Amino acid sequence: MKANSRERIVAEITGRISGPRIQISIILALTALAAFTTSAVLLRVGLTEMGIRYPLAVIAGYIFFLFLLRVWIWLQNDEPDSDIIIDLPGDLVVPSLDLGGSSSASGTGPDMVFGGGGDFAGGGAGGAWSESDGPVPTHAAFVASPSTSASSSASSGSGGIDLDLDLDDGAALLIVIVVVLLVFSALIYVVWIAPVLLAELVVDAAVVGTLYRPVKNIERRHWLLTALKKTGLAAVFIVLLCLVGGFVMEAAVPEAVTIGQFLDAVL
Repeated sequence: MKANSRERIVAEITGRISGPRIQISIILALTALAAFTTSAVLLRVGLTEMGIRYPLAVIAGYIFFLFLLRVWIWLQNDEPDSDIIIDLPGDLVVPSLDLGGSSSASGTGPDMVFGGGGDFAGGGAGGAWSESDGPVPTHAAFVASPSTSASSSASSGSGGIDLDLDLDDGAALLIVIVVVLLVFSALIYVVWIAPVLLAELVVDAAVVGTLYRPVKNIERRHWLLTALKKTGLAAVFIVLLCLVGGFVMEAAVPEAVTIGQFLDAVL
């Protein structure tokens, strides 16, 4: 088989997936909800430092994102006994995906519909950054600052991380706005690559799971490696942004434990 056979297979399957960007947006919205829940739980148990809590919440959300991708793959294999043939060299047999796009060769499989809406933006912002409505530990001390400007040394009671930053409200707010915009940019990138991402996951899961007939010279990967290769850098980028944003908010408003409290103090 030619070296570019994998690309041809991915291109063929990409056209069969219905609304890939909507589907990945739903997955991202659920991911944001998982990150928000994780942050709220960590806050409940006493982890008030935003510079630590938000990155941990994003890491937990990303793990859940990978789990949702595996669930998505499983949903595509609901008819393992029905095969369609993609007209490519090497007589490659592709399992029936029937994802709601073009019909399969037999035209008998039911359409696969994955969710309804795709507005990930609202979920992404809420899940990754704010728990202003969540519970605040009763033992967390709140000291009223005589001025809204901050020149403080914020320390983590549990981690021993010391900060010595001189930030006024305007500078801190600007940094947080830039961080949020960059987080959204990373999420939009994942949505943009969704067609190729989902198609490659289908190919790799089918190869690993022997749902494809073994084909000589085809590039074989595990689906998790493909997911990490396509989305891992975006996840690391978001983790670092949350770390920076969290510590900046702590330095500017030491008494704030959520982005909501930070905004209340600086606006």
